[in-house]
Amino acid sequence: MRKILIRSLTICGLLVLAAGAFVGWRVYGVYQTTVGGFQHLRYLLESGETLEGAPADDVLSDSYLLSLFGDNPELVDRLKAVIDLGMATDANLKLGQVSAMVVTYNKDDSGLVIDPAIYAIGGFPDPRSRRLGFHSSGYMSQELDHSLWLSGNAIMNLLGRDIIVFCEQDKAEQHMSMLYDLLQGNIIPLARRVNGPPLHYAIVFPDPKELAPPHLRNKLQTVIVKGEMSGDSGRTETLLITPNMRTATQSFVICKDMAALARMTFHDQFSGYIKDMPWGKMNDTWWAVAYVDLLDRTEIIQDQVIVVARAEYDRIHNNAILKTIERAGRDIAMQKSYLLAGDLPWEFVYRDKDNPSGGYWSSAHRWGPEWPLGDEGISTAGSVAAAAERERLKTRPPPQPDAPALTSPSDQAS
Repeated sequence: MRKILIRSLTICGLLVLAAGAFVGWRVYGVYQTTVGGFQHLRYLLESGETLEGAPADDVLSDSYLLSLFGDNPELVDRLKAVIDLGMATDANLKLGQVSAMVVTYNKDDSGLVIDPAIYAIGGFPDPRSRRLGFHSSGYMSQELDHSLWLSGNAIMNLLGRDIIVFCEQDKAEQHMSMLYDLLQGNIIPLARRVNGPPLHYAIVFPDPKELAPPHLRNKLQTVIVKGEMSGDSGRTETLLITPNMRTATQSFVICKDMAALARMTFHDQFSGYIKDMPWGKMNDTWWAVAYVDLLDRTEIIQDQVIVVARAEYDRIHNNAILKTIERAGRDIAMQKSYLLAGDLPWEFVYRDKDNPSGGYWSSAHRWGPEWPLGDEGISTAGSVAAAAERERLKTRPPPQPDAPALTSPSDQAS
């Protein structure tokens, strides 16, 4: 009996050691990747270097677009048309470098592509341009750990200093106006566009090796984010294309661990959970709750040499994403104001209070899960239906108590 007990304890101890070694190896891998990424981005930022990207003539070529959107030939043809128009307008665009490319379009009732546009981010021959970046005392600096802020700011700097828009000629003013609003921290124009026909988008990093952490640098060939967003729903699919099966497996494990780490950060550091208080439920950090739920919905799989992360979400998650874009644009506007006019953050806010469009601290900019899409902002079909349901529940008469059962004299006698 004693031998059996010792043998069982030995086996259990070995299993615990093996499990601990496996968990420790994965934690060490995530730590090594994260620290390496921070050091790499910090080096690039402090040395003043920027991402070279890929030649614009290659990224915007017909063959590259066909490799990205081969499943949608109509979209490829429309994108070719707007690129040819832009290149004919300014031949110097061929000399630029593209580090990221954002493709947007809508579909009409018959499913045809309408309003295609390409936002090419990188470096182009324009001496007047300046690199994008967050403000050192803006919102992102207050909310994020200093090392995370440095990395986010490095990414904003390294992506490039120029944004070139390729679109149909009659839509140029509309796209440039929306881009200007986004870089000023005004999210309403994008929210209005999202609330119409679903906005389809694709974000492509043609050469992510320079931006990726050292442990992922040789494992990634291309990173593509595809999806669509409407007023009440959205879906996103991220594809990491790797050279072979071995690197795909390694990238898959790292992505799973990074998603778990991100969930812990939102849940624990930013209190991303609904709290039970003496007065009831409290959802004070609704955006962190939304991101925790979004990570829980995310499915990460490996398909041959491709790692895929996909998720579907609703209006509250849309608001969290739009609010994040708005805050990033606000910080970029502060940084540009400081560089161009020497305005400090509080001076920037004070000067913006008389802005006819409302400014950030006006009643048009609200905080909560119902803005910018919902009851506090732009009404959507889902928010209108939810409001009608709440009104119906308010006006419904309260349930009546059950009437006592009638009994006959014979029943009472018995």
